[in-house]
Amino acid sequence: MTRVSILAVALASLATFSACKKKEEGGSSSSGKSTEAAKPAGPTKLPKLGLQIDAPGPIEVGDAIMGEGHMLRGAGVGAMQIEIAKTPQTLDEAKSDADMYSPKNLKEENLADGWALTFENKGGAGTNYWVSVRRDIGGKTYNCTTTGSEAGQAAAVLAACKSLRP
Repeated sequence: MTRVSILAVALASLATFSACKKKEEGGSSSSGKSTEAAKPAGPTKLPKLGLQIDAPGPIEVGDAIMGEGHMLRGAGVGAMQIEIAKTPQTLDEAKSDADMYSPKNLKEENLADGWALTFENKGGAGTNYWVSVRRDIGGKTYNCTTTGSEAGQAAAVLAACKSLRP
């Protein structure tokens, strides 16, 4: 189930990033209904989760693809997902899941309330940058993830995931 979720987020990230780019350039976007209008950098509220996050640039907050949470889209982060984890993974389980993508530059970090895992892999469309962060906040476990095509966006997502707070 976790592998399916990671794959779904990866595919959604690639599809919604191009829609987001088009919208920012003045075109139309069929990226779906937003629960919060785009706004400048600073704390972004995640109403379904009762949390806030710091992410660069204007961010569009919508419904999560799978699970209870939000999909965030913006030029600074591409597309990322934050959701309540039904079955929290350990860092070792996340690394085991990453093995199926032949990860390069795998980095793990223990956080006071969870962990972060980042890596790269080569795919048909070039290099992919993966970020997976688990956070335990207020008695709930949250997954914060992305798969994108830009290293800068992956770094921004990692920083944003670490900023999650009530």
